[in-house]
Amino acid sequence: MTPDASCGAVRNDSTCSRIHRLEFDVPWPPKHVAAYLLEGPAPILIDAGAPGEVGETELREGLAETDHEPSDIDHVVVTHIHSDHIGQLPALRAAGATVHAPRAAIERLEGELETVRSAVRETAISAGYRGDDLEAVIEEELESRRRDRRLVDRETARPVDPAEPFSVGGREFTVFETPGHEIDHLCFETTVEGTDVLFAGDALVEPFRAGAFQVGFNDGAYDAVEAYYEAMDRLHETTASRVFPGHGPVFEDPQRVVETTRERLDTLLEETLTALEATEPAAPLSIAEERVGNVRYHAPVLDTLGALGTLEKRGRVVHETEDGVRYYETA
Repeated sequence: MTPDASCGAVRNDSTCSRIHRLEFDVPWPPKHVAAYLLEGPAPILIDAGAPGEVGETELREGLAETDHEPSDIDHVVVTHIHSDHIGQLPALRAAGATVHAPRAAIERLEGELETVRSAVRETAISAGYRGDDLEAVIEEELESRRRDRRLVDRETARPVDPAEPFSVGGREFTVFETPGHEIDHLCFETTVEGTDVLFAGDALVEPFRAGAFQVGFNDGAYDAVEAYYEAMDRLHETTASRVFPGHGPVFEDPQRVVETTRERLDTLLEETLTALEATEPAAPLSIAEERVGNVRYHAPVLDTLGALGTLEKRGRVVHETEDGVRYYETA
């Protein structure tokens, strides 16, 4: 990916010449994920692309387009612990890079798998999963945790605490806590050639809103949308004029996209309420099916859990629990 391509519609300026976008293929929409090479005396990579052999080839080819190779990368800064953003950490670590990741995310990976299993089972049952579908959800969540543990070396990863100043490779960053898509998600702002830029991961994407995954099917799943709104409140404080996201094009005017994201969350709430009105009393899984039709993938179900949590907090829905399942009605 050329330097011009890394800046979307903004071409041929000094900021673009210092930031290079590397793209990796992923099997789910929008079919790509981006990492960013920030040039300097100690080159920094923001996020680490998709896992696997194909991802490693894409990493090497992307770096080669700017006359770099993995051993040139001194630091990797991780926005959040999702596989498409940490996939090449092992290769970069082996080549000598120091990995920096959210402190809370590193600590979360320390949790016992049996504790995770119990929490996921309880949440998935509350959503309405049963039988083989329930076991599939639990195993998928556990495998995700195992994979993340393999990719992130908890012994060597250096924790990033958003409450403390963060500098790496001679560069200072302002750190924003931006949960909702992922509970420990961080965005990183810095100044490049006189321009304030924001590396937004999946918290702020122009063409769409990333799913409210927060904790997956775990304790706190019903808090995901509320957390997403809080992230947008925090991003109102950014001074950046250009945003480098994990998906979609680089864009300007982040405040515009903050407001668009809030509007998309508002739409999710209204769609969830409409789906509930058509099915009540109903479990979250049934509401999600009414809202989107196909829930083969978990994203719409997790969105629905988060939306129901916010709607209940706002007094628009209520629920009763029977045999572990939450049944919602309009208030």
